[in-house]
Amino acid sequence: MVVDYWSVERYRFGLVIGCGALVAWFTPHPLPIMILVLLSYIGWMLYKLYQLQRWLTNGQKPEEMPDSDGAWEQIAYLFHKAQQKSQERKRKQQELLTRFDNVLSALPDAAILLDADNHIQWANKSAAKLLGIIDNNDRGKRIDTLLRNPDLHKLLEENSERKVTFPSPRNSNLTLRARLLPLQGGSRVLSVRNISEGVQLQKTRKAFIANASHELRTPLTVLTGYMELFEQDPELPEYLLAPLQQSREQAARMQQIISDMLALSRLESQETTPLMGNRVDMPAMLENSIQAIRDTLAADTHRLETQIEPDLCICGSEKDINSVITNLLANSVKHTPPGTTIYIRWHSEADGQACFSVEDNGPGIPEKHLPHLTERFYRVDEGRSRASGGTGLGLAIVKHVMQWHNGTLKIESKPGRTSFRACFPAKRVLD
Repeated sequence: MVVDYWSVERYRFGLVIGCGALVAWFTPHPLPIMILVLLSYIGWMLYKLYQLQRWLTNGQKPEEMPDSDGAWEQIAYLFHKAQQKSQERKRKQQELLTRFDNVLSALPDAAILLDADNHIQWANKSAAKLLGIIDNNDRGKRIDTLLRNPDLHKLLEENSERKVTFPSPRNSNLTLRARLLPLQGGSRVLSVRNISEGVQLQKTRKAFIANASHELRTPLTVLTGYMELFEQDPELPEYLLAPLQQSREQAARMQQIISDMLALSRLESQETTPLMGNRVDMPAMLENSIQAIRDTLAADTHRLETQIEPDLCICGSEKDINSVITNLLANSVKHTPPGTTIYIRWHSEADGQACFSVEDNGPGIPEKHLPHLTERFYRVDEGRSRASGGTGLGLAIVKHVMQWHNGTLKIESKPGRTSFRACFPAKRVLD
């Protein structure tokens, strides 16, 4: 049933006025009596207001709620209900925060909440295991004073989402990878993951590939030598000549795969950027490579057009840079149909870079394949690549050589145009 609290107040006010008027009627001074009655009513109302204010100030305890009726009862009840709802809301929020904290604390990745000035606001348990940062002890401290790693400091200054790898300050045998995740208000979360197992697996894989390639090279050389002897034997039956030639071609292809795997393994094992290296005469190297391609792969099938700056030389590893030239040229010839025109350029850019580009007017490469072209053994057309003798490692080698020389490899393709562009930084360009 809905209670009309203001009807109680109207009744009370009417009763006070009526009683006051009745008393004043029988006295010789009715006005002072009525004023006194009204002042008494106002005083009583102020007392109720004081009780309500004191109850609210003391924490709105249910046992201390003012005992009244009418509008005062409703006001006290509404305040009490609002307090109960607020407490319930706080309880649920606290449960949610506790559950969220438990989830983050159970994660194997370290999570550290930072403000805009890199002060630690919160850290989970994994931060203590991986970084030695303890929430209760280090809260409020600057993280760059606790973790003295240049790469991590640079990441914090850049405020970017790139990833950096560094050894754990708690255990030098652990390799960690960190990234920053932006939040609202300038806050950020530093997420740090232990990638030691993946790094070790990568090293094991590289060692296995290198060792297996070395072990396969000697017996394969012996087999190839014997096949060449058999092929030159005048008494060899004619029906065995074709299978023997095919076997020798496949053995040569396997030798090329092994050589590429060894080259790629060597490049991947070089974790730091090399010194500037020796002077590389790119124009002369390009002329030799282009002429070799013209005489072999592109003979009577492709048209090669060149534009080479004659005095543009760079510093680096001549052997590795030559592999970039050879792989890009051979790749463009092998994977385009006869009659294709290939445009080869070696030129300087306005920003000082030196760029080697190979562009053709072939059918192009579907866009979905472009991000995967530099992956090892990746082929757009499996059948055509095998028929052309490709190993699937050429572009992977090119990518690692360019990274090792602080350069970039950019691949663009659309129907009727495919471009491979390898650019060396200005600091490697010789005047």
